[in-house]
Amino acid sequence: MDLTANQGITIATVDAAEVAGRPWLAADRHIDVVRIYEPTAAQRPTLTEAGFLHKPNWLTWKAELGPDEDTFLAQVPAKARQDIRRARHRAERVLRFATHERVTPEALDRFLGLYEERVAEMAFGVAVATRYRENVLNGPEKYFTVLATDGGELAGGCLVLECPELDLVRIRFSAVTPQWRRASLARTLYFEAMRTARAKGYKWVSLGAEPNLYGHVAKAGLFRFKVAMGFECVPSPDNHDPRGRDVADLVLSLDALCDPCLVLAYSDGADRELTAHVFAADEPDPRQYAAPFLAGTVVHRVG
Repeated sequence: MDLTANQGITIATVDAAEVAGRPWLAADRHIDVVRIYEPTAAQRPTLTEAGFLHKPNWLTWKAELGPDEDTFLAQVPAKARQDIRRARHRAERVLRFATHERVTPEALDRFLGLYEERVAEMAFGVAVATRYRENVLNGPEKYFTVLATDGGELAGGCLVLECPELDLVRIRFSAVTPQWRRASLARTLYFEAMRTARAKGYKWVSLGAEPNLYGHVAKAGLFRFKVAMGFECVPSPDNHDPRGRDVADLVLSLDALCDPCLVLAYSDGADRELTAHVFAADEPDPRQYAAPFLAGTVVHRVG
């Protein structure tokens, strides 16, 4: 058994053969999650019986752009559709939106300054976008930006990667000011980016990828937000993501994780359909984690 500190939580990596002995119970330090990488089909029934969830380690969010915005919004639940339109109306009355087809150093640095401010507010945030500055400006990949300004001040923006080989654009990074975050500006920025992608002839849009442990770096609220935006998530191993691997996880504690904590695990069938597993000290409403692309929701009481 190997113990790894990972941005505030401790993960114990074990072999499937070690599960019967449960070595994590004898560990001399606190463990939050026990993990087995790439369990075989023969091992999974035993792991399931021991409480492990067979899951993709990363999830990729995507949606089909459709021929126009009205068609896209028609698939979104009525309440979420109203929220999106209300946020757009509020933002478009005050802000000026601009799409930069060629990302300039000036536009990128304005965005990165705001992005770094938001990352600094996170408990375990890492300014990943800053690492890509040179690649965005001079690399072989094509990016565009959508920026929203309030007078002369930047209110928010997003950085979008074009992937023509996948017929897809990926909304890679975004950031908004605290004031405009409360006004749901991110929704409007995403739809501005989607409008540009649709005009370019792309079929798909992605809202990025996250580790499949909502309650650690990404929170369960982010899952609900992306579902309400009309997106669905698929296992990253099935979506051209080199980080994608299948794992089996056993959640032991919420001491270092947010309550609730959400994991999407494979259902019993062979089609790799996902089921939501919610870990909480109390009894959360499973309807909050329902989505059209999920087989169902299971609640686990912890503590």
